[in-house]
Amino acid sequence: MLYPKEIICFFFVLYLQKKSLIRFNHDNFLMFPELELGKWLTAIAEEEGYIIEEVEFNFVDADKMLLLNQEYLNHNTHTDIVTFDYTKTKALMAEVYISCPALQKNAELHSQNVENECLRLLSHAILHCLGYNDKTINQKQQMRSKEDDCINLFHVKQ
Repeated sequence: MLYPKEIICFFFVLYLQKKSLIRFNHDNFLMFPELELGKWLTAIAEEEGYIIEEVEFNFVDADKMLLLNQEYLNHNTHTDIVTFDYTKTKALMAEVYISCPALQKNAELHSQNVENECLRLLSHAILHCLGYNDKTINQKQQMRSKEDDCINLFHVKQ
């Protein structure tokens, strides 16, 4: 039996919400459908043997990001992303803050489109929660490679 696309999407959202809760807080900044992003992020976690219990992505301005960086990380610098990882088991829980101006600046700096840079930062946060780090040169190279794999996975799924 065939169902209208809207009904199928509605039930899939309910299924995702029972399985995981992924929220995106932004002022019309995201250029991808949130449902597609949620499926993609869930696939990244599942590929590593994790599920997403609850992850919230907050897209903020530069001032808010600087305040978060100062208050919680004791850094007096601007940054593109801050991930607060509360994961204790194989169920990811995190709060993520992404600076919209830094995302746009990084895209330009690395000759990347804004959409791919957004995907890079979203996957970067999930990868941190999965245990990947970027403190050393080798870790940064591995993180970049995993981010590229994630971006490719998104474009293949589209």
